[in-house]
Amino acid sequence: MSNSKGYGIQFFGPKEYYEGEWCGNQRSGWGRMYYSNGDIYEGQWLNNKPHGEGMLRQKNGNRYEGCWRRGMKNGSGRFFHLDHGQLFEGFWVDDVAKCGTMIDFGRDEAPEPTQFPIPKVGSTQQSPVATPERQNTAPPQPHPAWPGPAQPSPAQPGNRQVLFSVRASPWRLAAAHKADSTSKVGSTPKAGSPGLPCSSIQPLTASLQIKILDPDGVLEEALAMFKKTEED
Repeated sequence: MSNSKGYGIQFFGPKEYYEGEWCGNQRSGWGRMYYSNGDIYEGQWLNNKPHGEGMLRQKNGNRYEGCWRRGMKNGSGRFFHLDHGQLFEGFWVDDVAKCGTMIDFGRDEAPEPTQFPIPKVGSTQQSPVATPERQNTAPPQPHPAWPGPAQPSPAQPGNRQVLFSVRASPWRLAAAHKADSTSKVGSTPKAGSPGLPCSSIQPLTASLQIKILDPDGVLEEALAMFKKTEED
């Protein structure tokens, strides 16, 4: 070191030295430091540490430009990842990037660019959407209405129908009752109406008539025997 105060140069090794301002035998003010690993720092110093505005250029070409405190990146800054073609701009705390944004920068000239570019904010470009080669244009088949009379199959020789009653919850009949716009809550349904009005005083069960095919008459005979037993 040539001077303890003012401008001077000091060597710390064969390839590591500082040239710049000094104060009290310490690097303070503006100065440039050449490190043995090939990195170079140029900027403000305080008490032998980078402090203030400065730039660190690494051996591979990447560099940081921004604020320094106590020899570490602290505050706003930009880091140029020239080897990958990207630029990060954000905020650092003790050499750790806490928040910021990354964009492509010099991607075409980068020796090792990333595999995919970073999409731009607000870009309307979208990936292609696969479309089916053929579409089924047949109209959907309607679901059979329920509750209500069962639809008989096409007439066949020897087919007979048996009419009997079952007990069903009025809540399941409410959907069919809604189709009858003339019915009112608490009223008696019209003749032939498949549903019953639903109200707070509605009984828990209701009758529903259903037709079932009985080709051999077995069900009809069984119902007749059941009715005869009830009468006896």
